[in-house]
Amino acid sequence: MSLPTPAPSVRRVLTLVLGVGLLVAAAALLHRTFRHHPWHQLGDDLLALGPVTVAAAVAATACSYLAMTGYDAMALRHVGHRLPYRRYGFASFVATAFGNNLGASAVVGAALRARAYATWKVPGATIARIIGFNLLTLALGAAVLAGGGMLHDPAGVGRALRLPPPVTLALGAALLAAVVAYLGWAVVTRRPIGWRQRRLVPPAPRLAVAQVVLSTVEWLTMAAVLFVLLPADARPGFLAFAVAFAVATIAGLVSNVPGGLGVFESTLVVLLGATTSPADLAVALVAYRLVYYVVPLLLAAVLLAVHEVRQLPLPPLRRPALRRPTLDAPFGLALVVAAAGVFMLVVGDLPCPAELDLSGVTTSLAGLAALLAARGLRRRLKGAWAATLALLTGVTVVSAGHGDVALPVVTACLAGLLVATRSVFYRGAFLCRRQTLLVPVVAVVLVAGAVWWQESSRFTPVDAPLLTAPFAGGASAADRVAMAAGILGVFLGVRWISRATTVRHGVADPEELDRAGDIVARNGRCLSQLAFTGDKRFWFSPGGEAFLMYQVSGRSWIVMGDPVGNPADFRDLVADFLAEVDRHDGRPVFYNVRADHADLYRESGLSLAKLGEEAVLPLADFSFAGKAKTNLRNCRNKSQKLGMSVEFVAPQDVEPLLPELRVVSEAWLGHRNGKEKRFSLGAFDEEYVARFPLVVVRQEGRVIAFATLWIGADDGEVQVDLMRRLPDGPRTVMTYLFVECIAWAQENGFTAFSLGMAPLAGLRTDESASMWDRIGHLLWTHGEQFYNFKGLREFKQGFLPQWRTCYVAAPGGPDLPNAMVDVVTLVGGGLRGVLRG
Repeated sequence: MSLPTPAPSVRRVLTLVLGVGLLVAAAALLHRTFRHHPWHQLGDDLLALGPVTVAAAVAATACSYLAMTGYDAMALRHVGHRLPYRRYGFASFVATAFGNNLGASAVVGAALRARAYATWKVPGATIARIIGFNLLTLALGAAVLAGGGMLHDPAGVGRALRLPPPVTLALGAALLAAVVAYLGWAVVTRRPIGWRQRRLVPPAPRLAVAQVVLSTVEWLTMAAVLFVLLPADARPGFLAFAVAFAVATIAGLVSNVPGGLGVFESTLVVLLGATTSPADLAVALVAYRLVYYVVPLLLAAVLLAVHEVRQLPLPPLRRPALRRPTLDAPFGLALVVAAAGVFMLVVGDLPCPAELDLSGVTTSLAGLAALLAARGLRRRLKGAWAATLALLTGVTVVSAGHGDVALPVVTACLAGLLVATRSVFYRGAFLCRRQTLLVPVVAVVLVAGAVWWQESSRFTPVDAPLLTAPFAGGASAADRVAMAAGILGVFLGVRWISRATTVRHGVADPEELDRAGDIVARNGRCLSQLAFTGDKRFWFSPGGEAFLMYQVSGRSWIVMGDPVGNPADFRDLVADFLAEVDRHDGRPVFYNVRADHADLYRESGLSLAKLGEEAVLPLADFSFAGKAKTNLRNCRNKSQKLGMSVEFVAPQDVEPLLPELRVVSEAWLGHRNGKEKRFSLGAFDEEYVARFPLVVVRQEGRVIAFATLWIGADDGEVQVDLMRRLPDGPRTVMTYLFVECIAWAQENGFTAFSLGMAPLAGLRTDESASMWDRIGHLLWTHGEQFYNFKGLREFKQGFLPQWRTCYVAAPGGPDLPNAMVDVVTLVGGGLRGVLRG
């Protein structure tokens, strides 16, 4: 049975639904506005603009992007970090170009800026301040223009934004008041603001004024790009146009639709009203998209690809899957295929010349399929590659047979590119190798039925875009069902092909367990004993002298601890494992590792984040004497007076005690109203418990507590693993158990005793702290109702140990929190187990 994939968060779903809803609404409005435009003449219309007009638009575009680099220059000056222009100019241009096109521009732009600055060793906290400063600068100019426009014409702006004039007036006043307040804070008061340890320091007065001026100029140059593309006799006043442009752009940004596509245009149509005809505006808008969005995106893609290639490490490792993700063939192809999909989706809803009788429904459904399949191409999936190639080939043949010229040329070129780049699509299985065929069969039937319904002349043409056709008022019930079925079929089919090969839940077989046991006996640390919990898979090195123990949860392939075995095999072992993870489009996670192999993880493209601290007692000089150990001695004496005694049991003598131990374990679990944790901890399994030495605490002959002991083979260390006690037993019993275990380990010549890890302890809280550090510290501070983080560390600190840092090695950025959710789900035995504690 395959492991379930964690459901997306409610916020993510709502954001997606909102974005799609806005896109559909905007598409409907644009379709009604431009439905009579002769789109087959668009090429001639664009050529008719003339070289002077195009050159002016290109010049305005260059000025706009150049002004955006000034944002970074001011931000770097504000945070006191010097960089040459070639670096921050590159970061600004790439982040702006991709953010404008891909939607969620603040997030995309911030991620790309962070990626670029991080390669130049800019601290994380400084990067965050730079990004925040840039977003604020961008907002200031928008607030000046949009706020002024709302105060000047609240009725017109209100119609465009679907707001009553009083609300629009109040919103405009608030925007301008915010700009004035910001300048007052930076120029007059000059006082830092914040809460607790967080402080916002105002920029220098000249810098604050420069922010407002430069941002306003940048917005004006952006508006100038579209303004010069309009016919001279159809242009309104430039300032009025710039205000309308700013309002429309903000609406597009808020919509989170890629490039504000549709939302920007529809808002601008309403704001300009009768000033500019739809035909003139349509040509200018298409040219504007090409000049301001597409051309900079292509240039930014080339620059980013060159930058990423230069950052690739070249260690002497045989590792096809260890490189950091770069903007490569799959990304570029996915972007182009998505663009072709949008083109087909729009063209299918617009009037065509009479000689081109290709079904609009067929073209639109093909475009929707290409748009959705682009994500699978980005993930390098074989199934997505095969399905997209088949789709493009079919569109090429059908559209060419109907007399079209442009569409078959585009789709044929894309199909050729897919064939030429076949080798980079290696994840998952081909379509014919999938086990479940019910979903694709249903999808094909639904899509074929929708196409047949239209092609059989039973379909009544609907004056609405494809995505809104099922709800169009002029459509018959049968037509609505047919369109809805076609859309549903496309979604089902693309979702089916966009899945990587499912990794089924499984554990090691007895032969693998024996191989791992031999390696653990020779080279294993204490943590290596988790190989015998019975819930893990093993990945052995090519030489067979080392292994990783892991399990799959969601997309995460979670390795427990460092590699086990001969260190000479570790590099090839990690390389082979990561290649397998990459082939399944997985996320590698090395959980609870030490700093010993940090270089290997970093060379493998993984980031190290602090997980917590392990309490370790070096036993050579350890003593219970002295004032600092008074509490431990008192606990020992008090426990003995209460009739408690300790017995150490060898593994071969554990079996007769198992019935008594099970009673204690079940009582402990019942008191906690929880279930066994697994993977990173031992669970009460009789075969597992009987493998290890055991320490038993008795009171008046009755077992009241016990613990299993791990013994490392290569470092002479002892660690307590599975611990259980009766809920009604003495409160000092666990401290007494630890004291006696430490004394036993010291008497038997062991070098160190580990009290285990204190999760989330010691995470950084200064300005250079990462996002994970901040999240972890928040859980440490406010998560006591879920887990006794502070109490556990205070208990272990009572033994005065040395603290050894433990890490998690995983892909950086947002992948790390997602990976940790998968870890918690795996350890807790599923979401229900996590919630039950």
